[in-house]
Amino acid sequence: MIAKERIIGVFLRALSLCALATPAHAKCELRRTDGLAVMEQTVDGTTVTFQCLRASKDVLSMGLDQGGLDMPEVPVVMLWIKAPDGRAAGHSMDAFGEGPGLSATLYSSDVVLQQIRQAKSLEFADTGADKRVLRTNAKGRGKFRPAVSEQCGF
Repeated sequence: MIAKERIIGVFLRALSLCALATPAHAKCELRRTDGLAVMEQTVDGTTVTFQCLRASKDVLSMGLDQGGLDMPEVPVVMLWIKAPDGRAAGHSMDAFGEGPGLSATLYSSDVVLQQIRQAKSLEFADTGADKRVLRTNAKGRGKFRPAVSEQCGF
């Protein structure tokens, strides 16, 4: 399983390099191919990537890439999904990576995907250091839920 996660992490880092020229707080980009849906957004020089693979049911891979700058080692990332009405849902993810990239796995469900779809913002926090790593405005994330259903079957 660790080898699979490392392969996904390398793939996420490669994908995120495509968006480095995107201005901060840009709208999310969504790409789909047979059995793969990828959503990414660059915020303040850091690219956030979510993806699903049909072969990995109910799993979203998440990546953060600072465009060549080393990220601090973060063993656990907390994803806070904030709704427009102020509610927040927290999801803890084991993280791995080195250098400019960080990858994590989010075990998903209809509830999690609906939270992402309706999100006003997403916030990533380092639980060990109790500090925010990145916050996005979540624009365009509503299109990701149908793409996950269509391409990945969950």
